Amino acid sequence: MTTSQISTLAGRGLSHAIKLKHWVGRGKPVTAKGVLKPSQLPAAAAALGVQVPAKVRTAADVPPIHWPWVAAEAAGLIEVGTAKAVACEVDGDPAQLWLTGLDAVLAAESHDRDRRGACTLCRAVLTAAADETPLESVADIVAEYEDAGTAYKSFRQTGELPVADAVTLLTIFGALDKEKQLTALGRWAHEKFEARAPESVTPDLPAAEMLARLAPLPEDEAWRLALRWFDDRRPVYGAAQLLYAAEYAAPVERVAAVDVVAGFGGEALPAWRNCLRYKNLRAHAMAALKSWGEGRGVDGAQRRWLITEYALAARARRGLEDAFHYVRDSGGLAVLEDSDHPGARALHGALTTANFRVRVQQLKIARGEDWWRVLVPAGTTLGTLHHVIRIVTGHRGDELHAFEVDGARYSDPFYGLADHRDEHELRLSKVFPRPGNGLTYAYDLAQPWEYRVTCEKIVDPDPGVRYPACVSVQDTEVDRQLARLRMPQPWAS
Repeated sequence: MTTSQISTLAGRGLSHAIKLKHWVGRGKPVTAKGVLKPSQLPAAAAALGVQVPAKVRTAADVPPIHWPWVAAEAAGLIEVGTAKAVACEVDGDPAQLWLTGLDAVLAAESHDRDRRGACTLCRAVLTAAADETPLESVADIVAEYEDAGTAYKSFRQTGELPVADAVTLLTIFGALDKEKQLTALGRWAHEKFEARAPESVTPDLPAAEMLARLAPLPEDEAWRLALRWFDDRRPVYGAAQLLYAAEYAAPVERVAAVDVVAGFGGEALPAWRNCLRYKNLRAHAMAALKSWGEGRGVDGAQRRWLITEYALAARARRGLEDAFHYVRDSGGLAVLEDSDHPGARALHGALTTANFRVRVQQLKIARGEDWWRVLVPAGTTLGTLHHVIRIVTGHRGDELHAFEVDGARYSDPFYGLADHRDEHELRLSKVFPRPGNGLTYAYDLAQPWEYRVTCEKIVDPDPGVRYPACVSVQDTEVDRQLARLRMPQPWAS
């Protein structure tokens, strides 16, 4: 099957999402959680040619509509705002858009910490179809996976393995036909799922392929996968292999390699020294060696190279908006204009064309009957939000802390907390894409003070306000400490 044939089939697999895009047009009203209002469901169902139950609590309870909706948003076919959704024009390979949409739906239907349960189950269903074995064998296939337990934490979580839900989803997306047989598109998806499965990583996997596996993963997952690949290799040898492959890889893969090698600390120093003769890794190596007291560190040109490199990696992993926030926080578009990184010009053009706006989120921080209200730019990371919460709630120390967002935990990587992701990698624009969402924050993990943080509304920045700002209490000392955070102001973007 050629690439063009797969793309054609993927376009058909996205047909429901595309129909929704055309139906949405210039705008359809949505709820605070970003789903269609129940009053819109009959019209949406007519556009898709599906049935809607007589009584519906929320659009999320109608999979034939909700799943294409989630896929359409993830693939960029629609943009969901605080009050309405609008159709968007998007360029890109239909096959990748299809996979992006499917991945988004699978994540939404997964209730385990890493949001992979539905993917694990669908992988097993596709394997059964590929082997032409009965669907009754799916449970046996799942049992052979390392993450088998996550499959039971998907879809409706009835306690049984929800194979029927997985089959319905894969049929809607065109991976299975009406007879539950594997389609050509399903075979392509099966290959993708198998390639990124944890157990597919072995010590003899080529370093370049290893980087491709690591690139899209959060740091904690990448580290676990890397340890499988390193196996009994001496860290310095494995690091040298990864970094050599990274020199000729894409920025996101290079950053993945740098993050993994950094995890081995001083054991990898000889590998870093060797990278001083590489073109694309020289700046990374100089920064790494400086952290161990070697060399002079990076100069201005190398700093701009690294900002561009990490911005490109952010774009590949989390989208153009995240790259925008990263560049803005690191000095603005002028950094890209003066960078000699080969990807700087294209990224500058993409960010300029996108014309992003930095909006402000009104957050309510509550603990029991006590609460505080703050205004924070949407590009703020969880790491910075920690300092905002600590200041406004009156905690004067800097104890161990952690966030929980949709079942995943985040903290400062300096703490080395197991199963916690990097709080500096997640921005509020992703946590709270619209009002109504919430997260949990715990301060001092020995004797936790737990807070619930909720996004009440999203507004345009006020040039007369310095952010972050506490609007629930008037306290000069609080204002002074918040100002010391020196956060880039949204109205200056």
